[in-house]
Amino acid sequence: MEEGGWFEYTQNWEAAGDDLAWPILAVAVRTDSELIYTGDSSGQLTTYTLNAPGEALDRQTSIKCAQAPVRRILPLQTSCAFVQTDDIVQVVADSGLRQCKWETSLNDAFVGAAISTNGTEAFVCTSAGSGTLLDLETEKIARRATVEASACAVQFTREVMLGTADGMLAVRDPRAAFSIVQSATVCSGAVSDMAVRDHNVYVCGGQQHTVQIYDVRKLAQPVRAVECDGQPTRLWAAESNLWISHEEGFVDTRSFASECQTMGTAYVEPELQDYAFISAFAAAPSERMALVADTTGVLYVWADCEEPLLSTGCVPDVQIGLNDMGQCWAAGADTLSFDDEHISLSCVDIPHAHEPLLSCMDADVEYDVGRPVSYVDAGVLSSLKMMDNVGYAPNPRKARRNQQPFGAHNWRFKWRDGVKDDDRELTQGRSKFLSQQRRYGHTPHASGRSKAALAQRAAEGNVPKHLQLMQIEYSRFGVEDFDFSLYNTTKWSGLEGNISNTYANALLQVLYFSPEFRQLTLSHCATNCPDANCLTCQLGLLFRMLGTAQGASCHATQLLQVLAQRPEATALGLLEDSHGNVMITYAVLAQRLMRFVLEQASNECRRLEIDSTNQQPRIVERVFGVTQQSTTECPVCHAANSRESHVFAIDLESPLSVGSSSGLAAVLAGGSASVRRAESMARNGRNQKVGFLELVSSSLVRHDTQRAWCASCKKFQLLNTEKRVSNMPEAYLALNFPPLSSTLDSASAASSPLLNASTSAAKSAAAENAGSWQMTLPTAFALQMSDSEMQALPVDEMEGNRAQSRFDLVAIVSSIRDTRRGPEHLVVHVRDPNDSAAWLLFNDFLVQRVSEESATVFNDWWRTPSIAVYAKAESQSLQGAIQTIAHYHPYKISTRILTVPRSTLDSQQQSATAGMSQRWNSNRSSSNGRMRNAAVPLTKFEAEQLEHGEFQCALDAEFVVLEDARMEVFSDGTRQVHRPAVHGLARLSAVRANGGDLHGVPFIDDYVAISRPVFDLATQYSGIHAGDLTVGVSPYKLSTMKEVYKKLRLLIDSNCIIIGHGLKHDFRVCNIVVPLHLQKDTMLLYQSPSHIRPVSLRFLYWYFSRKSIQTREHSSVEDAQATLKVYESYVQCVAEGKSVETVLDDIYAVGSSMSWKLPDQKI
Repeated sequence: MEEGGWFEYTQNWEAAGDDLAWPILAVAVRTDSELIYTGDSSGQLTTYTLNAPGEALDRQTSIKCAQAPVRRILPLQTSCAFVQTDDIVQVVADSGLRQCKWETSLNDAFVGAAISTNGTEAFVCTSAGSGTLLDLETEKIARRATVEASACAVQFTREVMLGTADGMLAVRDPRAAFSIVQSATVCSGAVSDMAVRDHNVYVCGGQQHTVQIYDVRKLAQPVRAVECDGQPTRLWAAESNLWISHEEGFVDTRSFASECQTMGTAYVEPELQDYAFISAFAAAPSERMALVADTTGVLYVWADCEEPLLSTGCVPDVQIGLNDMGQCWAAGADTLSFDDEHISLSCVDIPHAHEPLLSCMDADVEYDVGRPVSYVDAGVLSSLKMMDNVGYAPNPRKARRNQQPFGAHNWRFKWRDGVKDDDRELTQGRSKFLSQQRRYGHTPHASGRSKAALAQRAAEGNVPKHLQLMQIEYSRFGVEDFDFSLYNTTKWSGLEGNISNTYANALLQVLYFSPEFRQLTLSHCATNCPDANCLTCQLGLLFRMLGTAQGASCHATQLLQVLAQRPEATALGLLEDSHGNVMITYAVLAQRLMRFVLEQASNECRRLEIDSTNQQPRIVERVFGVTQQSTTECPVCHAANSRESHVFAIDLESPLSVGSSSGLAAVLAGGSASVRRAESMARNGRNQKVGFLELVSSSLVRHDTQRAWCASCKKFQLLNTEKRVSNMPEAYLALNFPPLSSTLDSASAASSPLLNASTSAAKSAAAENAGSWQMTLPTAFALQMSDSEMQALPVDEMEGNRAQSRFDLVAIVSSIRDTRRGPEHLVVHVRDPNDSAAWLLFNDFLVQRVSEESATVFNDWWRTPSIAVYAKAESQSLQGAIQTIAHYHPYKISTRILTVPRSTLDSQQQSATAGMSQRWNSNRSSSNGRMRNAAVPLTKFEAEQLEHGEFQCALDAEFVVLEDARMEVFSDGTRQVHRPAVHGLARLSAVRANGGDLHGVPFIDDYVAISRPVFDLATQYSGIHAGDLTVGVSPYKLSTMKEVYKKLRLLIDSNCIIIGHGLKHDFRVCNIVVPLHLQKDTMLLYQSPSHIRPVSLRFLYWYFSRKSIQTREHSSVEDAQATLKVYESYVQCVAEGKSVETVLDDIYAVGSSMSWKLPDQKI
C-alpha cells in the first residue's frame, strides 16, 4: 500500500433480526476520544471503538433513545452527545444514560439542529417554523422564535444559518431575537447541506454539481464555486480540507490551502450493494479516517494507515530508549526542538534553586486543604426535598444557614496518623498486605502505645479501636493482598464490609448463631427450590460457607445482591442509596431487616413442614415468632374485634413513656378525657423509676387510641386498641430497643435509670449531647404468666408453682456512633457456643474474644443497643420438629444437578438465530439454529466418584464488572479506594481431570443470567458480548447464579480436588471459601520464592506446549483445559524427580529474555 493511499479499514453490520438491519441515518465521531456514534431508523443509538483492521468494531453501548429515526448526532465536550430525532432532542451520555430531553408537539417534527461553537447552546427548529435556543448547561429553554418552516439545514456559529427547501439561506442573530440579518437564494432547489469555516459558508443543494462558497458578511454573490465530479449531498469542514459526499456513492476532499480548487489526498468509494445509497457520512477530526453508512445498515470505515487516530486529542505512545534520553539530557534544554513530537518533556532539566520554593510549606503550619466536612444529620436528609437538582430542608438551628461546618479540628490525626497508630494495636505492628509480609518478613513491631495510654484513652470517652469502623485497605494487588488473619485469630469467620448494605452483617451473624434457624436454612437450600431470588436459599448457602471457612474472611455479596433485587426491600427502605447513605439510623434499619428476613423465611420454609394440617404455627414462627392478641373496642357501642398474629420481635417502649397515661394520648387524638387528670397521671408516671425488666413487662401489653371506622356505629369513632403478648417463641426472643432523641435533656433522663444525658467535655465535642443508655443487660430473666398477665422477673425470683420460662442472653447488636471517624455502624456480641462464659465480638471482618462485661454493660455515649436476643432454656418440642425436618430434608445437594442439568430459565429462553451476528467464534457450535454450551453432563460412574470424594477437575471462571470502583483523591495526590469494583460471575467452566475417554471434556459450562445493569463486559478478558447474559437474547443456555453456585458448592462438599490458575480471586468473586487442601493453584505452584511476579497461564501453557491460547478473547473452557495441561506438567516433573526450582528458574529466564511476550505478541 502506498503512503497516503486510502483503503477500506473494516465493515460493520448489526443485524436487528432475520438477517436484516436498520438503515443508519446519522454518524459522528468525538473530537476528544476514540468513540464512534451511529443512529439508525429504529431510534437506536450505538457507540463503537476501533478494532484491528478487518475486524468488526467493538460495541460499547447501545440504547433505544426514541421510537422515531435518529436524524442527527452532535458530540459535546462533556462526554455526551446531542441527539435529534423526529419527536425528541436529547443529551445522552457516552455511558448510555439520558441527561435531559425536549419533546415537540404531536403534529410537529424536528427538522434541524446545531450546536454553538462553545458547545453550551443548541438551536433546533421544527417543520412548523418554531425555533428554540436550548441552554445545555442549565438544561432549560433560553429563547423561542419563529423561523422558516421549510428549514432543512442548520449551522450555529455566532449567528444561526438556516438553509430552506426553496434554496434560500437565512442568517439570524440570536442576540437580536433571531431577526434576519442577511438572506439570499443560494441554489435552485432545496439546500442539502452546509458547512462553515471562518467567515465562509459552503452550500450544496438542488441538482447542481457544484459547491457554492459565500461570505457570511455579504451574501449577495457567491465568492466562488467548486466544481464536483458528482452531485454533492453532504459537506464537512475539517481543519485543512472540505469533505464532500456525493449522490453517486463516493467521498472526496478539497484543500483549503488552494481555496478548494485542488483535490485532496482522501478518496473513499465503498462497494455499495444493489439499490443502496449513502445515508450518512462523517470524517474523523484527525482526517485520517472516514465513515460512510448506507441504507442496508452497513458502516464502511476507510483509513489511510493501519493504526489511525480518530480524534486530535489522542496522542500515540512513543517509546524512547535510554540512549535517546541520554542524548536529550546531554543536548540541554536550549537545543531541544519543541516541535518534535518524539521529544519527551522530561528531557528539560529543572533549574537548581538556592532558596526554598513556595511549594515548600512549613510543617508546623496547618492548612485546611482537604479537610473533610462533618456528616449531614439523618434528620435533615429525611426531610430533604429536591427542586432543580438542589436539595432543600428545614434548618435544624444547629449551624448557620446554607453552610456545613468542618469536621474535628484534629482531623489529620484522626483520619491519617491516628488510623495507622491504632491499627498496630490489632495487627501487632505487622503489615496489612501479604506482599509486604513476603518481602519484609512477619516480624512484629512495638505498637507504640502502653496499657496506661490505652486506659487513659478509654477514660476520655474515645471509641476503642476494635469497635471502630473496620476499613479494608487496598494495595496495587487488590483486596486479595489484604491480610484478614491479622484481625481474627478464632475459628469463627467474619463478614467483610466493603460492599453495599453490609450493615446487615451483624444481623446475619445473629441468625447464624441460632442453630435452629440455621438448620432450617441449610435444609431449604438443599431442596429443589425454583426461586432464583430465594432469600432463605442464600442464607443457607452463606451459613454453609461460614460453617466451613474455619476463620477465613467471608462476604455476603450474593445474598445482599438478591436482597437488593427484592422489590419489597426497596419499598420498605432497607437499602442504602448509591452513596451508601440511609434515611434512618442503622440501629432501626437492622430491626426492620430482621423482621423482613424472618417473614420471608417463614413463607419460603413452608415446604419443609411435615405436618400440613396448619394446626400449629409455621416452623420459623415457632423459632422466633411471638404470638400477639390484638383487641379493638369501641367506647360507644362496646363492639370488640380480636385477632391473633405473629411478630418476630418485641418493640420495647421508650423509658420516658413507661407509666405515662393513655388519657393524654386520647386528648391529643381528639378524645374527651380530662386534661387535668391526664397531666396528673403523666406526672406520677415520671416520678416512678423504671428498670430494664419493668421496661420489658410494660412492652408486653400496649394500649393505644386511634380514630377508625366502627362497623356497629356506622361512623368513625375513637377506638381503643390493646396489643397483648399471649405466647412466647419456643427458641429465641428478640427485643428491639427504641432510638433515643439526640436532644435528650437532663430532666427527662432523670426519670429513668436507663438513660444518661451527661454533658462531659468529651461527649459534648463528639456526640453533640446525644442521649445514651446507662444499664447492664441481664444475662438471663424469667417470664411468668399469671392471671392472663405476663411479667418479666429476675431469675432468682422464679417460683416453681407458676408457668415460667427462662431466657438467656445470647446476642446483642449495638450501634457505634463514632462521629469523629465516620458514620454509624453496627457490631454484634455473641455468646460463644463452645464456652457459655465467653463472648465473641464481630465487627465486620474483625473477630475477637471479649469479656461478658464489655458485651452487656452500656455506659458510653457512643454505643447504644439495637437488638438483644434471648434464648429459651427449654424447647424439647421444637428440637423434635427441627430434627424431623433435618431427617426428611438433610443438607445434601444432589448430584443430579451435574448429571441431568436443568435450569428454571429454560422455559423463558427463546431460540437465537444462527445469523444474528458474525462475531461468535468456533467454540460456539450450533444445532438446529440454536447455540449450545460445550458441557457434557457427568456419567453415573463419575457421579459415584464425586460422592466418594474421588473426583478432580480443572476450573476457570469469567467475570464482568457490575459497578466501577469508588475512590477519593486527596490534595496531596494520594488515593483511597472506598469501595472496589464489583464483579459478577458471567461464565463458569469445569473440565474432567480423572483420565479416561472424557478427560479434559467440560462437564460444567454455564453462562449466568444477569438482570442488573453491567458497567463493563470486559469482552477482551471475559469473552462475553452484549446479549450473552440476557434471557431471551443470549445464544447460550443460561443458568441462574444460585444454580451455578450450588454446583460449585457440591464440588466442595464432595471434597473434589479443584485445579485452577489464580483460584483465590475466582473463588472470592464467586463468594465461596474453599479449603486449601482442595486447591491446586498453578499460579502458586509455579511461583518462585525469589520473584514476586506471578507467571500468567498463557505463558506457562506456551512454555510447556509451544502453543498459544487467548489469541483473541478469553474462553473459560480453553483456560481450564490449558490449566489442566500445565498442572499435569507439574505432576510429571515431580514424578520424574526433577527439581521444581530448576524449572522455575528456566521459566523466569525465558520469560525475562522474551520480555514475557509470546511470539505472536511481538511486533
